[in-house]
Amino acid sequence: MAEQKQGSGRRILRSGAWLFLPKTLSAVLSLIYLAVSTQTLGAADFGKFMLIFSFAQLIAGFTSFQTWQILIRYGTNLVQDGAQAKLAELTWFCIILDLIGAALALVLAIFGAWVLAANQGWEDKEAIAVIVFTTLLVLSSRSTPTGLLRISDRFGDAALPDMLVPIIRLVGTGILVLTQPTVWGFLAIWLLSEFVPTIFVWINVLRRLKLPLRWSNLPRLGSFQSRFPGISKFALWSNAGSSFKLTSQQMVAVIVGVYVGAAAAGFFRLGYQLGQVFARIGDAISMALFTEYARVAHIGGSKDAGILLSKMMKVSGVAAMLVLAIVGLAGKPIIVWLFGVEFVAAYPLVMILGTAAAVQFATLGLEPALLTAGKAGRVMLCSLAGAIIVAILLVWLLPIYGEVGAAFAMLAAATVNAGLLIISYRQKILGQKINAAL
Repeated sequence: MAEQKQGSGRRILRSGAWLFLPKTLSAVLSLIYLAVSTQTLGAADFGKFMLIFSFAQLIAGFTSFQTWQILIRYGTNLVQDGAQAKLAELTWFCIILDLIGAALALVLAIFGAWVLAANQGWEDKEAIAVIVFTTLLVLSSRSTPTGLLRISDRFGDAALPDMLVPIIRLVGTGILVLTQPTVWGFLAIWLLSEFVPTIFVWINVLRRLKLPLRWSNLPRLGSFQSRFPGISKFALWSNAGSSFKLTSQQMVAVIVGVYVGAAAAGFFRLGYQLGQVFARIGDAISMALFTEYARVAHIGGSKDAGILLSKMMKVSGVAAMLVLAIVGLAGKPIIVWLFGVEFVAAYPLVMILGTAAAVQFATLGLEPALLTAGKAGRVMLCSLAGAIIVAILLVWLLPIYGEVGAAFAMLAAATVNAGLLIISYRQKILGQKINAAL
């Protein structure tokens, strides 16, 4: 038992290190290419760039299925048991979901882009470009191949494509500065930075895992449901949960741009990006924990999984306080140094959104635990509650306080979501364990 716990700790540290490396590299390089892009484009064009990118991410968040969660939930056991044919069938299911998401993105982008273009006074060709950019961004999703590498304990292989993203953006930004930087040039570089790693990771998956992805392994609805009980429900709930969370984050930036203006959206997005720089380690820990929690629950049982989660929650709570302290002390000097006095108005946004990131950091282990236990519906409800809070507070705060009011709305949503995750964990996991013991 002790060996299992120590092994879990080592695997989380090893996996977390591989995940943390690209997150850290991305955080550092993002400060550089954001500084260059803000100073090159200016507040107005940078705001337009961020508004279009936020719109595309909004559509992507709403339509993209979190197939990596499906693979960890249903594929971890298959890897442990060496069931390659079943894993290939599960992979086909995830690929089909990715294609469905891209088709939905195209439909939504066609409608949304014309509305946004009319609001901002853009030309028709710019609206068409937004539609193309959004659809291609969704197609560049690496969720399925990344999930396959994680359940195969190849976190290093999964991390390398993520490391390419900031490198491509930095190099592309440098090229644009030396030529003729435009909003659409930056968007092209951002799209390229997503597509190249996607191609790279799929090549890696096909070469290393050697899955039998033949047409004969395409999922057949009737037998597939019996082999993977509850998978359709889990896929829908996990998609809905992530959609509410991701869309509420990106939608706020879009709403700020529509209501206040593109420049304000740029300030808001810059504040959000800087607030997230210090919290990206939380993503690495969460992903590593989700994979290891699923492994321990399958091999060692719910008791060992609970002990593992308890230790990680204590660590993440302390780390959240450190994140908040770093944001408070380093936020304003970094803005002035990197982006100039013109963008110092983003500092209050950095503090507020950094606090929201710290709240999410403190409870990062609860969502993976609920997902592993098959409680994706409860995770979705928690995310929905946060999205509702954002919508209500935006109506009240945005007209009065502008982008700062929008940031407070996101902080309130993060707090509500975290509180509901704590309640859900106590009810759905701890409560069931107590009842089982009785």
